Amino acid sequence: MNTAATLGTVLLVYAPAAVTPGPNFVLIAHTAAAGSRRAAVAVAAGVVVAGGLLATVAVFGLGALLAATPWLATALRIVCGLYLAWLGIRLWLAARAPDREPPAEHKNAFGQGMLSNVTNPKAAVFFGSVLTATLPPTEPTATKVAAIGLIVLASATWHLSVALLFSSPATQRWYDRARPVLNRVVGAVLVVLGVALAVTG
Repeated sequence: MNTAATLGTVLLVYAPAAVTPGPNFVLIAHTAAAGSRRAAVAVAAGVVVAGGLLATVAVFGLGALLAATPWLATALRIVCGLYLAWLGIRLWLAARAPDREPPAEHKNAFGQGMLSNVTNPKAAVFFGSVLTATLPPTEPTATKVAAIGLIVLASATWHLSVALLFSSPATQRWYDRARPVLNRVVGAVLVVLGVALAVTG
């Protein structure tokens, strides 16, 4: 697979993971909805930086370990796939549950964004399994660096867009009305992706 095709694949698998509602999305959206666009942007920046660090560790560290121990890679893929499916089922069942994540304060918003992503199980699933499977250790270093840069760019585009869009009261009202349907659609997608990841060798 050439570099362009590899980077395209990385983007295709990362984009759904990035836009799937989760702790990062909720924290950014709530911070923006609270009326502080600056704090929401700071949270988004923290999420992006943490994602870049996780991608770097996965591509240059964990990937080599999994390549040396195929059984561990298989076990991780199955566990992560089942976990994704479980998250999808939970998201579907809790579509009407109220959000409980409090908005971040401006003084520590960047740190809260980083912490949210570092402790986000969805991020662990993606960077620990999906990304390392998509970008194996045999890929050239330049391709790996480009992939990390692409992930950071895509993450920044999405999370900053959320911060800016949810600063609008009209957008916030629309999301509150559409959230049950959106959560069920995303939940179904997660189940399909999780099962596919678990059963595909």
